[in-house]
Amino acid sequence: MTYQEYFHQADFNEVWKTLHDVLGEPEETLPLYQAVFESVKDMEKDPKHSIEKIKVHLSPNGEVYVKGAPDPQEWLVGREIKVDFDFIDIKEKDVSEMVGHLLYWSTLYGIKTQRMQKEGFSKWLKYGMRGPFYTLPFNDFDKIGEGVMVKYIFLDFDGVLNTEQYQSQLSIEGQPTKDENVPLFDPKAVANLTEIVNSTKAEIVIISSWGDILGQDKIIEMWEERGMPGEARIVFVPNEKCDSKAKFINELIDRCVFLPYIILDDESVFTPEQEEFHLKINPISGISKQDVKRSIEILNRLDKLPSSAFDDRAYEEENRRISKINSKSSDQKKLRYWKSTILNDEAYDWSWNLIILRKKLEYNIGYYRFTQRYDGWEKDVDCMVLACKLIDIAQRKFDKAPYVNIRNCERFKMKPTEFDDKDSLDYHKEKLRAEKAYQLLWTVLRQNMKEWWD
Repeated sequence: MTYQEYFHQADFNEVWKTLHDVLGEPEETLPLYQAVFESVKDMEKDPKHSIEKIKVHLSPNGEVYVKGAPDPQEWLVGREIKVDFDFIDIKEKDVSEMVGHLLYWSTLYGIKTQRMQKEGFSKWLKYGMRGPFYTLPFNDFDKIGEGVMVKYIFLDFDGVLNTEQYQSQLSIEGQPTKDENVPLFDPKAVANLTEIVNSTKAEIVIISSWGDILGQDKIIEMWEERGMPGEARIVFVPNEKCDSKAKFINELIDRCVFLPYIILDDESVFTPEQEEFHLKINPISGISKQDVKRSIEILNRLDKLPSSAFDDRAYEEENRRISKINSKSSDQKKLRYWKSTILNDEAYDWSWNLIILRKKLEYNIGYYRFTQRYDGWEKDVDCMVLACKLIDIAQRKFDKAPYVNIRNCERFKMKPTEFDDKDSLDYHKEKLRAEKAYQLLWTVLRQNMKEWWD
């Protein structure tokens, strides 16, 4: 049967007896396990991860161990389960009892599915990014209360700083209307922008179409050369991901519930949520005194609130409660995960160092597959899987003597003459291949291991 078929045939009450009575899971974990149990029954099979069989080992005392790296539920649903009967007197576990053991081992990193884990992490990230936000000197974290809250001014140029009124005035007076082929800004509009920046300490984000024409570097250079207020470090340049001002703004403010911002633009091209903070500027005169007053009100509205105003006590308490439950359960599982490896160790056996290393790599592989928390995790997992395969070869775990290049055997402390005896040829080839794998293993670890960090 497949993993999911076991779940469809199991009774959760009986599953819970195994989890609680046999494996010692506390009562508070019951609703978490039940949520995972029901989720597995409704999951769609993933063809990509449905090929390899799940190998279940029954120990002499009847304990169940799932071999290899613990995979997330989504990777397991379509896979066949193979029970390894090493001992004749062990009877097959009934379906519900087997599901209890499978659930136990597949929730080593947290009692949840991969989807639940991602949703929880996204919610935590969103909560952690909701505010207040502070701009601080580098590494000056002990002065968090003395910092300035981060605020954004999303600033258009045409009709905001580049006004029809000023361009007409320059033309009438016979003055240049441009420098370096771009229009000059209206000094009155610039003065009003300066007042907003000085009163709010807000950062400037350029959303002008000039960014598409000149590029970010030229815009920032122009900003500095003209002695404009504040600091402009971000410029909207349309691309496939963000082809509009509204999308660009959403990318910057996403998850930041309490981030104060305003949009100074003469056009209404924003989402309903963004329009609340959009000050539609008169393109004839640009930023006005009235715009200044309203901008300062919006940007400074959170300045005097205590940090407690941004807390969500109910979320924090529930998050702490669930984290505590998962932590307690995970601690017990880690002891059981390592138990057989440690108990079977022999002090005189050097090769057990590789078995312990392989177990550690499997523990890491399962975690990275479960969390998938950063770009490039697949490459790291592939390196870990390669290291596990090299460990197996170094311990001579292969069915028959494979092809191996013997011309460089002396680099591995073997003599070419050892391969002249046909009767012992397979033995020496196995030994040489194991030696090569042993050396390559440490090369892979030396080059990659310190990068395996979440």
